[in-house]
Amino acid sequence: MHASHRVAGQFQQAASSILYAAVATISASGRLSIVSAADQRSLYQASADDYRFGTVLPGLAVELQLRDGAVFVPDDRSFRWPQLSGKAKLAAWLESHKLAMVAAVFLSPLLLWWIIVYAMPMAASAAVPLVPDSVKRQMGQQTFYSLQKTVLQPTELAAPQQAAVQYHWQMALQQLPLQQSNYKLYLYKSDFFGANAFALPDGTVVVTDELVKLLHDKPDALLAVLLHEIGHVEGQHSVRLVAQSLGAALVFGILFGDPEGIAELLLGSGSVLLQSAFSRDMEREADQFALQQLKALGKSPSAFADAMSALLSEHGDSDGSSASLLKYLSSHPDTRERIEQATQHHTD
Repeated sequence: MHASHRVAGQFQQAASSILYAAVATISASGRLSIVSAADQRSLYQASADDYRFGTVLPGLAVELQLRDGAVFVPDDRSFRWPQLSGKAKLAAWLESHKLAMVAAVFLSPLLLWWIIVYAMPMAASAAVPLVPDSVKRQMGQQTFYSLQKTVLQPTELAAPQQAAVQYHWQMALQQLPLQQSNYKLYLYKSDFFGANAFALPDGTVVVTDELVKLLHDKPDALLAVLLHEIGHVEGQHSVRLVAQSLGAALVFGILFGDPEGIAELLLGSGSVLLQSAFSRDMEREADQFALQQLKALGKSPSAFADAMSALLSEHGDSDGSSASLLKYLSSHPDTRERIEQATQHHTD
């Protein structure tokens, strides 16, 4: 408990404009006593529940606000009541330490950057296992529907080609420790995606006619790409992307007062997927998953390198095209680096 303090100031009763020179004392138990400075006449008595401290503002005295509307204002503008709350004491401390206040102003943007770049992704990754399967299904269905209406057209592959792709897909699912019912493969033509494949959070995997044609003589290479996409689903990378996006939006919404924007993002998480890109770490995780599953199937990990080499040749050898190899949800690491990793995995 704090020792009692006597503070000189001005006392104004409720509904009165008269000011009295007075002395306020707050005992160790929190009991308030205000007496006239002229004749020691008692002006006010109150328990700790009947008064509160005003806001701490630089250059202004912290007044005592009484329950019935009366006010006591210390004469010393720099005086700060020892009974102030921790938050108010911090404000008082910052007021008397100008350098710390200036540092806080400049460090606040750095703190915000750290929260968005590091804290939110870590929190998002930790929260992903808690996301219900029903949410993942809704995200996948919403995104798939949007793609079907915009950039996907019915496949033009001949029936034998479609059957061959589905055969290799089903054989792989049956031999690997995966929940087969969680995955469905679809073939589509897409001028927008070109030679491409992608997976959605609910296990929907799409491969384009262009990619099937590109790898028509390399079925294991095509399978390697599909296994890479399954790796994204198993790693729940899409859900992590959405969680990170919503987390950042939540921070900005709180700071700048835009709750409607947060609500729209929550309702449109499928749109977040369409506009997001996997991190390089996510891509490497999916690569490693594909390489491991190829080995488990008794196939050479070099099939993955074959797929990357074919895509590199198809899209050219520039850095910009390298990033578009699997354009949907992707900011892939350098393609040549991935080819080297696959080759090294083969020799291990």
